[in-house]
Amino acid sequence: MIDMQRIYLKDRSFAVDNLPSEAGLLVELLDLCSNDDAGFEQYTQAIKKDAGLTSQFLKLANSPLYRQWNELTDLKRMLVVLGLKNIRKIIITSAVQNFFSKLAKSKDPQQYQLWLRSLLCAHLAEQIARKIGYPKTEEAYLAGLLHQVGILLLLINYKENYQQILEHYENGRDFCELEQTNYGIDHCEVGATLIESWQLDSLISDAIQFQHSDTEQLLNSPTLLKIVSVASALSSPPDTDVAEEDITKAGDLLQLLPDICLECLAMALDDTKQVLAQLGFPGVHFNEEDSPEAVMQARDQKADELAERIKNIALTHCFLNGESKDISSLVKELRINLDLLFNLKQICFFSLTPDGSRLVADNDLKLAKLDEIAFNLSDKNSVLVKSFNQGQTLDSMKQQGSIIDRQLTRILGAECACFLPVSGKTEKAGVLAIGSSRKELPGLKEKLPLLELLLIEIGKKYLEFNAAEPDEENISMTEFNKIVHEVKNPLTIINNYLYILGRKLEEDHPALEEIDFIKEEMERVGVILANARERQQQPGGAQQVDLNKLIHELNDFFGNSLYNAKEIEPQLHLDLQLPVLQLPENSLKQVIINIVKNAVEAMQEKGSISISTRDNCFQNGNRFVELSIRDNGPGIPDHVLQNLFRPVESTKKGHSGLGLSIVADLIKEMSGTISCYSSQGAGTEFKILLPRLIESLPAD
Repeated sequence: MIDMQRIYLKDRSFAVDNLPSEAGLLVELLDLCSNDDAGFEQYTQAIKKDAGLTSQFLKLANSPLYRQWNELTDLKRMLVVLGLKNIRKIIITSAVQNFFSKLAKSKDPQQYQLWLRSLLCAHLAEQIARKIGYPKTEEAYLAGLLHQVGILLLLINYKENYQQILEHYENGRDFCELEQTNYGIDHCEVGATLIESWQLDSLISDAIQFQHSDTEQLLNSPTLLKIVSVASALSSPPDTDVAEEDITKAGDLLQLLPDICLECLAMALDDTKQVLAQLGFPGVHFNEEDSPEAVMQARDQKADELAERIKNIALTHCFLNGESKDISSLVKELRINLDLLFNLKQICFFSLTPDGSRLVADNDLKLAKLDEIAFNLSDKNSVLVKSFNQGQTLDSMKQQGSIIDRQLTRILGAECACFLPVSGKTEKAGVLAIGSSRKELPGLKEKLPLLELLLIEIGKKYLEFNAAEPDEENISMTEFNKIVHEVKNPLTIINNYLYILGRKLEEDHPALEEIDFIKEEMERVGVILANARERQQQPGGAQQVDLNKLIHELNDFFGNSLYNAKEIEPQLHLDLQLPVLQLPENSLKQVIINIVKNAVEAMQEKGSISISTRDNCFQNGNRFVELSIRDNGPGIPDHVLQNLFRPVESTKKGHSGLGLSIVADLIKEMSGTISCYSSQGAGTEFKILLPRLIESLPAD
């Protein structure tokens, strides 16, 4: 059984969201994040040095979010699918997690040795795969890199207790039996369970599960299992002499001669030394005279660099360079980035009312309950109020607090809450409330130093927005509506006269085409006015939209009007799993109407129009909902297709182009994309990608 942050094996569960990585590697990756010219190849070469980071990318790339790409075990292809934006997010998140992880401190040499062994095993598995002609060398490398990931999970979850067990790892080959005696499980089972939770179409989990099996048991197993078993035995630990039985095992399972086997090991050692040299470690410590003190000193230096980079990168990438333009977008940005950096979802920001008497919620989630919550600064029992007045971080576990504190905690879906004051240099801005479980509260407190640092910057921006005077409107809404009404009256009169004039002319009269053109342009003016009116009435325009329901409603409307005129057969293929979106409904309606109307006008008698939706479409790592509108009409002429979304000359032989420039503008305003595919005589399809914006709620 699995969930987002844990795996379950037998009667135990394991947290999997904080696998440690070497500080030096994270410094290198953070430098890449700051380099706009860094490409997928550079990220691939850096990430593949570490089991913890590779695990995070494997997990995300093979999650249901990216299932359309099929299972991924090629690291570079995996990164391309995720996109550079998501790559940077994962790296920054890993750096922050390592910064607060006790395992990341240099006082833990076992983690360093585990990393060395994993890196050596990965290079050795890759060398062996090449030598025997195994085609999936990248898969062999990943399996070798992850062969000890179960040990990392046990270290994270059992800490000091497991560290005592781990001391026996290098002393004998019965380590799995020792784990079974103490925990009823071993690291091979734990690692395999983690890999299985990603649902890969690969034998990597089996290779990890059976890496210590006897030669006889592995003789008829797949090649990947044999490679990992041999590489694991030869590389663990890397600083002892190669055992004769391991050389024999390589010969029995893979027909590797002893000299070839030792040659692969020597090449893997050289590859590993090169990686460590790139990361700034003195020597490699495989049977060399470099002192452990020198290694620890180098790791201390990298840890200090990492701490400084985390502070700067976190501030620069996630807050200071944010795109928020007002308080509402700032609070939303705060929620997104706290989730990204610290996995904090149960948060609410309370700001001071203009009269300075109360703290009220910036209710970005639109929860009705939050509108009823207000903290009076005179409330001496409230922990949230104390946090604001005293300028100190407090939590509800140490103090009972008032009833309103407990109400807020329940609204956050938490057992307890932590309250952090938010202020600028001299002025108080408010309080950030963070919901937590009792069990997770100590971990949250470890994150407080960086959280408090970030909130200083948030406080400055909040006070700047709060002090800014709102832009003065040049015209009132009432006056604007009057103008729209007055303009539409003559437009209606002109359209009526054009209709009458058209009826007076013969069917083949050349002036009819000019009249149609004028009518289209008049209609476009009306649409522009309607859109301007809508923007005035609804700033931002975003609202909850059931796209499938909207399509059904429009399809019924078309069936009683447009479709009847030419006997059009409609077809709907709608994704029933589509979520409710946060988008401007009227704009979406206008987009669909304009495209369908053009399609109908371009068709001869009879035809079909198909409208379909599809969830979870990805482009450059971003998630979209796809809307497709396809017809079997005559297609669009090439000269029209080249300028389709610009105001151009009209034609009735293909799509008229009416409103398509408006359609493109509306899609752009929604941060979506539109593309057109058309062939003469074979029909036309418009594909629209809409941002998958859905309303998020506090975690339960």
